[in-house]
Amino acid sequence: MAESMPDSRSGDPGSKASVGRRVPAGAPEQTLPKIIIVTGTPGVGKTAVGKLLAKRLGSEFLSLGDLVKKQRLHKGFDRSARSYIIDEPAVKRMLKGYLKDHREKRIVFETHSFNSILQKTHGMVAVVLRLDPLVLARRLKERNWPKLKIWENVEAELIDLSLYDSLKVLGKRRVYEIDATAKSPGNLVREILIVLHKGKGWSMKSLPNWLGKYDPALLSRRIL
Repeated sequence: MAESMPDSRSGDPGSKASVGRRVPAGAPEQTLPKIIIVTGTPGVGKTAVGKLLAKRLGSEFLSLGDLVKKQRLHKGFDRSARSYIIDEPAVKRMLKGYLKDHREKRIVFETHSFNSILQKTHGMVAVVLRLDPLVLARRLKERNWPKLKIWENVEAELIDLSLYDSLKVLGKRRVYEIDATAKSPGNLVREILIVLHKGKGWSMKSLPNWLGKYDPALLSRRIL
């Protein structure tokens, strides 16, 4: 990383999530936020979970990667990074207008670029999917990613980068952390709906703590 990251588990006071009032059983979706961001390190399963969550809620699903490609909101393709170089000002303008136009309709939005792209919006929460770093490395290896790129993403998962970015933008009351390791998309969606209905947000007890499980130096030797 270019600079050391602050300890994400210090959190951010933030503000209360706009999840609405509780309603009787039979209309539980009314208690949920209008904009649900599914985020996390590449490879954790955001797309599969986001699509299933949107289907469960009968809402629209959006993928930042798909939007960038379809609307050509990029400056070219970086072959070494295996990703498009996002035109951040253009993406920010597009998202600001889109979310404004659809503020009355629930949206599930999948992205790993949270801090630099999205701004806090009324009714927005983030669900951060986490994955055991060794499982993440195995998944990315199966995608034929270069070793250095795999390690870059494993390192980001180790230091809670996606969680840190989410807390920085939204504050802990609007962020939910879910360990996706060894769980099916269906089970993850059920877990997400439970925590969203509770509406308590992130805490130090949310888990996981990968740095307490893995030594980065030893882990890098297994991957590189």
